[in-house]
Amino acid sequence: MKHLFLGLICLLICLPPLAAQDMADIRRQRQELLEQIKKTDQALSANEQSVKNQLYRYNLLNDQIKESEKYLATLNREYNRTRNRINELNQESRQLKQELEKKREQYASMSRHLYVRLKDNDKLMFIFSAENLQQSLRRVRYLNEFARYERKQAEEIKARQQELEQVLEQLEQTRKEQAALVAEQQKERDQLRQERNKQNAIVKDLQKKSKSLQAELKKQRQQAEALNKKIEESITEDNRKSTSPTGEKGTKTTYAMNVDEKKLAADFGKNKGQLPFPVSEPGTIVVHFGEQKHRDMKYVQTNSNCIEIQTTAGAYARAIFNGTVSRVFSVPGSNFSVIVRHGNYLSVYSNIEKVSVKAGQKVKTSQKIGDIFVDKDQKNLTIMQFQIWKDLQKLDPEAWIKRN
Repeated sequence: MKHLFLGLICLLICLPPLAAQDMADIRRQRQELLEQIKKTDQALSANEQSVKNQLYRYNLLNDQIKESEKYLATLNREYNRTRNRINELNQESRQLKQELEKKREQYASMSRHLYVRLKDNDKLMFIFSAENLQQSLRRVRYLNEFARYERKQAEEIKARQQELEQVLEQLEQTRKEQAALVAEQQKERDQLRQERNKQNAIVKDLQKKSKSLQAELKKQRQQAEALNKKIEESITEDNRKSTSPTGEKGTKTTYAMNVDEKKLAADFGKNKGQLPFPVSEPGTIVVHFGEQKHRDMKYVQTNSNCIEIQTTAGAYARAIFNGTVSRVFSVPGSNFSVIVRHGNYLSVYSNIEKVSVKAGQKVKTSQKIGDIFVDKDQKNLTIMQFQIWKDLQKLDPEAWIKRN
């Protein structure tokens, strides 16, 4: 029983540092994300009258609200965990108190028993008053055994007392953690309320600018369709021209790779989720891949083949992996686009103002592709569109790159 209690104590003492470290990491990562979002929001707020900027800000706040809700859920789980630990520690302290009291009673009972046996005689008299030598030796053994028992009982009482003090100390620390979590929960709820208020204000303003909003969405769709068409044409052409070492020809939808290209594609695939961020400066994703449904603006629906990254003026696009530049082209509204081939994978960098590479050129991971366009009419808004394809299949770039 004693070993069980000691094991529980060790477990309870060892768990908190791990949990505390986990929470510290979560808080640190979230703080870094919020700081980046705050900088992006401030940059977009520089031109609050722009429908385009307001759409980006809406998306940004939507992400921030999701992060806040997720973090609040984490805090709630942590609160429940501390509450359960408090219950466990309370139960443990009650059990230890009962054991401690039981040990003290046993010790007192044995002391009274010896007192009754000895009465007014001291230990020597108790030994020498024996009727014979054999009885004296038995009385010596009795006294020695009692002394050993007495020491053992005293040690066990002391151990139980120390265990109880440790549990009570841990209980007090856990209660402090719980109080801090309650305060943090309230702060997070207030923050979430502010974020929702900001988003609601943007929604109301965009509703007033319904015509401008629809015009901007139409313009974005047309630009996206033109870019998508050009990319598909380029990929299809490359696929048809490709030939493997065995003479196998590519098809409209597949690219015939040589040995080196197969290895490159395999290496690219193995690095999923670990590819570097495609811009040189810190950036925030303001448009996500795929269909986006807006809870507060049901009349606004977007479907993006890319992610759009808002960064700072002077930032440049950089290659996410070794490869060969397949195409450099331009479409109206998207400035220049660069396609880099990595076997049958392709990365596409759009809205480039000044291209630093040319078709057929081999590039290395993180090599400069070109300067990202800075829109001076939009208060130096700097946005790069980024895509990843596998043959003609569009992939979600966020699943492939590391968060900046």
